[in-house]
Amino acid sequence: MMSFRLSRPRARERLWLLALAASAASFAASFAAAETVPVTLAEVQREALREQTMLSGTTVAPRRAALSPKVDGLVTELFVDEGSLVEQGDPILTLDDRLEAHTVDAAAARVQEAEANHRDAVRIRDELLRLKQGRHASETDIRSAEARVDIAAAALAAERAALASAEEIRRRHRLAAPFAGMIVAREVEVGEWAKRDEAAVELVALDRLRIRATLPQADYTRVSRGATAEVRFDALPQQTFSGKVFARVAAGDARSRTFPVLIDLPNPERRLAPGMSARVRVDLNGAEDSVLTVPRDAVVAKADGSREVWRVREEDGILKAYPVSVETGRANGDRLEILSGDLADGDRLVLLGNESLRPGQSIAPQPAPPRVDSAETAAKEPTSVSTSSQAQAVKSTTLP
Repeated sequence: MMSFRLSRPRARERLWLLALAASAASFAASFAAAETVPVTLAEVQREALREQTMLSGTTVAPRRAALSPKVDGLVTELFVDEGSLVEQGDPILTLDDRLEAHTVDAAAARVQEAEANHRDAVRIRDELLRLKQGRHASETDIRSAEARVDIAAAALAAERAALASAEEIRRRHRLAAPFAGMIVAREVEVGEWAKRDEAAVELVALDRLRIRATLPQADYTRVSRGATAEVRFDALPQQTFSGKVFARVAAGDARSRTFPVLIDLPNPERRLAPGMSARVRVDLNGAEDSVLTVPRDAVVAKADGSREVWRVREEDGILKAYPVSVETGRANGDRLEILSGDLADGDRLVLLGNESLRPGQSIAPQPAPPRVDSAETAAKEPTSVSTSSQAQAVKSTTLP
């Protein structure tokens, strides 16, 4: 009886300990599951980079003309309006040319008269030359006839020149487009009096545009004519355009110590227009460097100004993230150069989801989201680089 009373409390104690252990195991499993953070991964890459400078500028039209007729006159026809697209030679306006038409007709009649006089003078000269063979015409008569031929020829030439002048004056009553482009301003209307010293329309060529950007004096000698430039516009943030440096302008701003640089780029589809703001990345002179780069979003800026990335390691089949302090350098679009840090080509990093990680925390890789354009963030970097490798700007990976 005595042993039975002693074993009963022990049995209850054992049951209580087993229940507590099961509860702890369940809690630990739940806690571990809750600590696994979903993330997106990327890789460290080695790229050949050329240093670039990031500039801002505005598009301008290298060909812009304020067109006016060559003579004063009354506008009778107007073929364009503001926003009209024209090709070279297309008519723009016509002035009243009725008086000039009569002048042309009169000049043409005088030419016909002069041609008839010239033919008659030639006929008389030839007849006298035939009579000379039979000694029926004197030498004086023949020379006089030849002089009259020359006089008639000169008069004919003068009348033909007068006709050409009258026709030219009449043509000047018509204004045509000197090059292809768009009419951006119209200052006259049918029935108004147009003057040759006042612009009737303004024409802008759109097949090729020019960006006028400001270049810091430190980079003035490092930008060459013909250097490649990558251009992005706020109006088309998802697209990158390619241009060439046309010239550096040796007229700097004494206050800002900057110089104008002109960059030409084709615009065959006329999607771009003068006045658009542009961000330009221009190649600088110098050799390419082979460096390690990481995605911009993989770098975490800390409160003390230092930077770190979260490198992924596999431990006992579980992926875990550990911080690695790094120093970043030049930028290349979505990627940053790594100047120092314990990283190697191909290392896996946490790209998205690194905001609240703890050292050694378990992670669960997720598929990479659609790539977001980084034009806005790239514009904030004062100096960047270009790549000659075929690597993508962000190489995301999903682990099994």
